Formats: sequence, structure tokens, C-alpha cells
Amino acid sequence: MLDPEDAYAYNDRGSCYRMVEKYQEAIKDYEEAARKNENLAFVLNNIGTTKTKVKMYQEALAAFNRALSIDAKFYLAYNNRGVTHMKMERVDDAVKDFTKAIEINPSYAPAYSNRAGAYFKKGEYEKAKKDADKAIQLNPKFADAYVNRANAREMMRDLDGACEDWHKARELGSELAKQYHSLNCSN
Repeated sequence: MLDPEDAYAYNDRGSCYRMVEKYQEAIKDYEEAARKNENLAFVLNNIGTTKTKVKMYQEALAAFNRALSIDAKFYLAYNNRGVTHMKMERVDDAVKDFTKAIEINPSYAPAYSNRAGAYFKKGEYEKAKKDADKAIQLNPKFADAYVNRANAREMMRDLDGACEDWHKARELGSELAKQYHSLNCSN
């Protein structure tokens, strides 16, 4: 039984629902947590990430904006808002948000990897590779960063390097890397 006044309990239950992909239940609990305490930026970030999962992009952006109005240094909210912008094909806005996340926390590997993906979409393969390199330096077990670097390498005509990265990402559990590797590489 939840304490009806405990915003943290609603947030935690919402996170449990999100983990088992019961997104509507998660949103309901997160929104209840936000009603109980409107100044918890992390709850608003959770609302945003969950609404992004169910393609409620405008509402997700509103939640991230609100979180950032409470905590302007909340790098996770910048990163997650950038992901939402990417899903909306707003690549330049995504790059700005990923960059802001990096400015606030230069050791946050996902923001570098995400910005690498955004640069890749823009056709800026050198920048994509550089950001993926940094993400891998910060977290050598980050499969998505290897996929992003592989994609940039492929476009830069370094298929051997791309295959090495897809292979590594595959070892780290990336299904996408498994597909790319099997389609493009001989080993």
C-alpha cells in the first residue's frame, strides 16, 4: 500500500511499471508523484522519458522543459530531451541538447554517443566518429557507442574498422550490431 502523500513512492512504482513496459500505468503514477510534489525534476524527467516511449512527444518535451526549469543543470533531462528531438527528426535541436548535457557532465558517455548518432544523421561522419570515440573512452562496454562509431566508419570507407566495432557491439549484446555485422562483414 502506498502512502497517499508520498511522491517518491508513486515515482518508484511508476518506475517499476516502466521496467515491465506498462507505460500508461507508469505515466499515471509519475503524474501523481508530480502532483504530490511539483518540484521533483527527476519525476518530470521520468514522465518525459516514458511519454517518449509511447510517442507522446510534445507532452514529453513539456515534461523535460518543466524539469529543466526546476534544475537547469539536470544533464539527464537535456540528454533525454535530445533523444525526443531525434525521434521527432529535429536533429539540430537534439545536437544542442546533447551538447548541453556534455557541458554540464563531460563524463556522461550516453550524451556523446547520442550526439554521435545525431551527427551521423546530419552526414557529419568525422564528428560522429569523434563523439563515439569519446563515449567508448568513457565507457568501453557501451554497445551503442560502438554501433555509432561503426556506422560513421562505414560511411568514411573504413569497412574493416566498422566490422570490428559492430563485432564488439554484438559481443556487448546489441541486436542492431548483430544485423549490421551479418549484412556487411565476412567474419
